[in-house]
Amino acid sequence: MPRRATLIPTALTALALVLAVLVAGALASSAPGVTGESASSVGQTSATLAASVNPSGQATTYAFEYGTHSYSSQTPAQSAGAGTQPVPVTTGISSLRPGTTYHYRVIATNAAGTSEGADATFTTTGIAPPETQGAQPATGSATGIGIETATLNGTINTAAVPAGETESYYFQIGPSQPYTLQTAPQQIKGPAGSVPVKALVSGLASMRVFHYRLVTVTESGKMNAGPDETFVTLPRERLHAELVEMSATPAYQREMPDRVTVSGRMVPPKGMSNFVGCRGYFDITFRVRQIAVQSLRAGIHSDCTFSLPVVFHNSKRLMGGQVTVHALFAGSRFLFRLEAPTRTIQVG
Repeated sequence: MPRRATLIPTALTALALVLAVLVAGALASSAPGVTGESASSVGQTSATLAASVNPSGQATTYAFEYGTHSYSSQTPAQSAGAGTQPVPVTTGISSLRPGTTYHYRVIATNAAGTSEGADATFTTTGIAPPETQGAQPATGSATGIGIETATLNGTINTAAVPAGETESYYFQIGPSQPYTLQTAPQQIKGPAGSVPVKALVSGLASMRVFHYRLVTVTESGKMNAGPDETFVTLPRERLHAELVEMSATPAYQREMPDRVTVSGRMVPPKGMSNFVGCRGYFDITFRVRQIAVQSLRAGIHSDCTFSLPVVFHNSKRLMGGQVTVHALFAGSRFLFRLEAPTRTIQVG
């Protein structure tokens, strides 16, 4: 009968197993622990928020997020130490609205990650003031667009904001909607009429479309948003279009006045979308021998094509002649100029 094999771990194997278990346990407990949210000393415009934070042996900071409809405000970050046992943390908040329910939670962060507490609520004492319409944001055009930066602009109408009341505003931004990022919130007081605002954003991907909008938030947490706008970051260097095609029809005609349709398309470089590449216009010139008899400009459609019908009213100059048609893509911030092959038509 064959002997049954048995596996006996060596001392080194056993030590490795023990270390693996210890490391796994340390990693599992390295993120902060957060529990026990509570609110006390709740008044008409203030409250004290409390919770318990376990730093899990690493330097940890904490803050409280709060708001009526969303966590629109956050307290300054404070240290919870680097111990291995839960520690009580408290923070006072003010400038609240009377008779209003607030949602809040604690968040704690260390080198291993961020932990969020459960949602909790409290209601301030007193009678809630009437809900105001709030400041009305209008998203403006982006300026100073670069390879990875842009300045977002907008205007906030604060006519409906009660005197002395403060609202916050910020820009939401992302490569698509819904937006994935936002600028740091800023404060604005009313009523101050129409106020221009702006924010510089950086670290963007080059040659990319970005959506953005201006958002205001009232003290009660009501959010108002301006319309969505877009901009395109510049490429790191201007590129050459792959191809410019052009045709002129009909190639031969007898009727007067002479009617010609010039059309074609521009092919952007590989990796450049039509949205980015199809910017600029075409300059179209008709020549009889070396004399220019007509010069026109055609815009580019979203699919990178162009088409322009032309009527020659001074047909005597063209009678029996050959007309050479030139089409030049005039270039843009993204692409260099490029001329299409010329076409010759017979008229008259």
